[in-house]
Amino acid sequence: MQNLTLEVPTQDGVRLATSVLTPDTGGPWPVIIARTPYSRKALLPHLAPLCDHGYSVLVQDVRGTGDSGGALDLIRQEPGDAIDTAKWLLSQPFCNGSLGILGLSYLGAASISIASTYKNNVKACVWVSPVIGEGNLFTENGAVRLHHNLPWMALGHPKFRDTDWKKTYRHLPLEDALDAAGIHNPTWRLLCRHWDEWWASRDLSAYYRETSVPGLHFAGFWDFMVDSAVRAYDLLRASGSRQLMVMGPWSHNGIAGETTKTAYADYGLSSSPRFSERMLQWFNHWFKGDPLPDDLSEPVSAYIPGAGWVHTAGWPPPESSRKVFYIGGGTLLTSPSLQGEVHFEYDPARPVPTEGGAVWEFPRAGLEPGPATVTSGNRPDVLVFRSLPLPEALCCLGPASITLFVGSTAPSTDFTAKLVDEDPEGNGRIVADTIYRWKQGSGQEIALDFPAIGHLFNKGHRVRLDISSSNFPKFDRNLNTGVSGLVSEEMTVARQTVRFGETTPSRLSLTAIQV
Repeated sequence: MQNLTLEVPTQDGVRLATSVLTPDTGGPWPVIIARTPYSRKALLPHLAPLCDHGYSVLVQDVRGTGDSGGALDLIRQEPGDAIDTAKWLLSQPFCNGSLGILGLSYLGAASISIASTYKNNVKACVWVSPVIGEGNLFTENGAVRLHHNLPWMALGHPKFRDTDWKKTYRHLPLEDALDAAGIHNPTWRLLCRHWDEWWASRDLSAYYRETSVPGLHFAGFWDFMVDSAVRAYDLLRASGSRQLMVMGPWSHNGIAGETTKTAYADYGLSSSPRFSERMLQWFNHWFKGDPLPDDLSEPVSAYIPGAGWVHTAGWPPPESSRKVFYIGGGTLLTSPSLQGEVHFEYDPARPVPTEGGAVWEFPRAGLEPGPATVTSGNRPDVLVFRSLPLPEALCCLGPASITLFVGSTAPSTDFTAKLVDEDPEGNGRIVADTIYRWKQGSGQEIALDFPAIGHLFNKGHRVRLDISSSNFPKFDRNLNTGVSGLVSEEMTVARQTVRFGETTPSRLSLTAIQV
């Protein structure tokens, strides 16, 4: 294998540090592209084995990172630089004109314009929760994904490892949080002050809509960006090109790392995403005509803990049904209860803690993805609703949603939900969580969505729903004043209301399958 270090010129004169790996003999070859802000040198060893199978590999530091020139302008810089890179690449003697794209998270944003612009050259893509825009990277239903965004803005800073991140998460206003930790990042402050206009030029969804390239998608139930994985699959599937999705109990970083356990559960080797193996199978199919293995024969393949691998013809699974539980006074029922309402007080100074779930792996801040035991159900600011013990197992695969009829004394506040699996002894483990940022005048009926759940509730267990107004630090705290904590530190206590019954049927809707 040969390793070339090159510089790719861009239209404005910035030069992008690029490593190209090629097989020792033959050529020219199809080229697999990976453009990264996380150091091309760190990524190279993971992609080098592709050369043994007849591929060349291009790994590039995006502008303003690693050894590349210029200043980093997150996301907005990528479409133009990616097209310049592809134009250069297609003129190189080692490239046979066929391209593949590896789009893991930000790497997806860094290369999607190549797939949409060079449709005849790009033969196949592999995606892991690719960045599409603000609504799947920085926010969820209006709330800021604080657990990831704040430290992500500080990656690579000398003080990153020594920072007290639990303290930094709590700092208000959030625009000052990094400076208070001795980490100067003007982009974070600019983003906090001018959120909407900052993101206006960074939405990449049009590039995904214009792409018609076969794609293999990986999605993790413990990935805080699983909504991004599902949205990319849907956007690209609309083109009519073949798209496959492989899902399982994996975290954001655990997919490419082929991790089969979390801090809270070991799922066994059979649950592995087998990322490297399946990536090669996908590329070999589209570049060399090799048949796909049987376990990639259906559009969706999902590993559900306790049930094993399930293969289905679409997303949501076409053979699925809806299982609805209606909220009552502390209960989840199969039909609407008598009319009623319950109340709690939400104090932003005492937020409900994040416990496992779909979070970014950040142990130094106490954040570990996975099915953690939920201990916050006995708090007065958490409403707990339980089903009867299940008479038979309930297997869920697909999106889920919660409809709540709510009210608040605050001009703006949050409502959060944690879906919990409670065993016969009363121990609850988190299955999924979500949030909704609510404003007065927007109506009393709100929808909290879970984009993807894969879970088996065993016979005798209870389906449990915990409703509150905070999940911190996964999400930023709503201060109940109508002014964001990004730029304010003033807070007040809000009285929250959840209504239920025939005229206000608050409910949980799950996608169920037979296994």
